[in-house]
Amino acid sequence: MSLTSRAIRNVVRGRARTIGVAMIVGIALSLFLILSQINTSISSSVADVRSSLKDVVTVQAAGSGFSLSTHINASSYSVVSKIAGVSSVQRILLDAPNIGSGGGSPGSSPPTNFTLYEGIDTWSNITLFGGLVGSTALTLTEGRSLDAADENQANAMVGSVYAKNHGETIGSTLALNGTDFTVVGVFSTGASFSDQSVILPYPAAASALHASGPNLLYVVVKGGYSVSDVVSAIQSDLGSGYDVTSAGSIGGGFGNALSSILSSTEFEAFAALAVGGAIMVVTMALVTSRRTKEIGLLKAFGFSNGKVTRQLCLEGLIFASFGLPVGLLATVWLGPTVARFVLDAGSSGPGPGGGFAGGFLGTISFALTPYEVLLGVAVTFGFGLVGALYPIVRALRLKPAEALRNE
Repeated sequence: MSLTSRAIRNVVRGRARTIGVAMIVGIALSLFLILSQINTSISSSVADVRSSLKDVVTVQAAGSGFSLSTHINASSYSVVSKIAGVSSVQRILLDAPNIGSGGGSPGSSPPTNFTLYEGIDTWSNITLFGGLVGSTALTLTEGRSLDAADENQANAMVGSVYAKNHGETIGSTLALNGTDFTVVGVFSTGASFSDQSVILPYPAAASALHASGPNLLYVVVKGGYSVSDVVSAIQSDLGSGYDVTSAGSIGGGFGNALSSILSSTEFEAFAALAVGGAIMVVTMALVTSRRTKEIGLLKAFGFSNGKVTRQLCLEGLIFASFGLPVGLLATVWLGPTVARFVLDAGSSGPGPGGGFAGGFLGTISFALTPYEVLLGVAVTFGFGLVGALYPIVRALRLKPAEALRNE
């Protein structure tokens, strides 16, 4: 009987055991692949955020983080606008009345009726969440966008999720604290968080939301000027009561939340690998412990250590390979659910929790690309080889006479 045939026979003769190993290895593999894809998507999102904000400076009240309840003095707008190197200053007012003034507890997801109201200066580009979602990421699905002509009007753009949940269409009226806004556009970003937003002209939003000033200023630096020099100049003119930061260097509150989830998913992905490897080691050890006599006979009949090692390695690979299709199918089937759980679990720290970051990130695709399949094969074979290590070491040290006598 060939080495391969003997290895296959040894694996399949315990069907219940083999099915159990396949399921456990498949789940471990699936978790690794899912977390790897989440990690890749978050890395890409953080990189895009930081790249788009490389020439941007944000101005907020000192220590406010990404609070929706803290506003800065309205006069800071004119002060910053006069500083050399400043190309434009956009006032941004954020409020979410139905989740409380603090913007939700860290790590929490927004409720189903969550709405983020954002007042902006409409003469500039539409800037969602202080610049974390720019106009290039916003797709107009109905009507038109807000522009300079809307600055002193009571017009509004609404996200596609908000429009669906509230029955809003072009021309309908949106009431906010006694002020009626006319819906002129519906947009989509592909992220559930931003698609529940309502965008308003800053003056009308400040009046309706009874805000004394914006939550933050979104400052674009002129080309040829050093961002750090502009940051220093703004900080000097405004004083210690303000936090002036280069947005691209930290990615803002959402960028920090995404970075925190990125670190978490890296750890969880490697933990899934470790668990899968440990399961294979334990399984192979249990299987081998019952085959002392068989291995002793093989060595007594002239099987070299190398041949026994090759058989055990082959058995480990076959054991693990049964989990490969289970893992790949589970990645596609369970991927979106696990991703939503991981993103909604969130991160600690000031500002919006991980549920917000998950909503900002949107949907993650779990298509099985050639890379994912090859990664799955590599991880599966790795499980098999790791699982065979203990049996191999034990077999190499086994003396045929002792094995047969003990049996």
